[in-house]
Amino acid sequence: MEKVLHISKKVGNVIIWISILALVVMIVITIADIFMREVFRNPITGSVEIVRMMMICMSPAFISALFLNRHVSVGLFVDRLSRKGQLAFDVFGYGLSAILCAVMAGQGIIDMLKRMAQRQTYTILKIPTWPFYLLFAVSMGLMSIAVVIQLVANFKDKSRYLPQSEASVPVGGDEQ
Repeated sequence: MEKVLHISKKVGNVIIWISILALVVMIVITIADIFMREVFRNPITGSVEIVRMMMICMSPAFISALFLNRHVSVGLFVDRLSRKGQLAFDVFGYGLSAILCAVMAGQGIIDMLKRMAQRQTYTILKIPTWPFYLLFAVSMGLMSIAVVIQLVANFKDKSRYLPQSEASVPVGGDEQ
């Protein structure tokens, strides 16, 4: 399990950099489009489609955010629960997330196959849309698996659900 988490984090770092690049492209295109539209009255052709493509290219970063604990959490509510309540909340939340991501992955595959059959392209740029549906579907499928891996890792972490007094005591048992 530790090896899977380690490899996942390494792959996640690569994905993060790709997502950062997509975000930078999205920002630059948006700013340049606004500038061109306001100053020269001539917007960048296909800028909206490029921004949409870049948004999809950022979806694999969800996996890395999960493994690096950089995701949104509801600690204000969950921290007030008992440790058993926190475990139940994690099981419910992670389980629901895994199911929803799996459903989105399945629907993404269906949509991708439809787009391929129709030979659908972006209106202005004439780039096929199916690779972006595939990227999203694969990202959501991997996210579903990642959520399950993270839930198992959290469950195996014995200190995660201990009472606060026991969790703060050093491993040796005596405080220095």
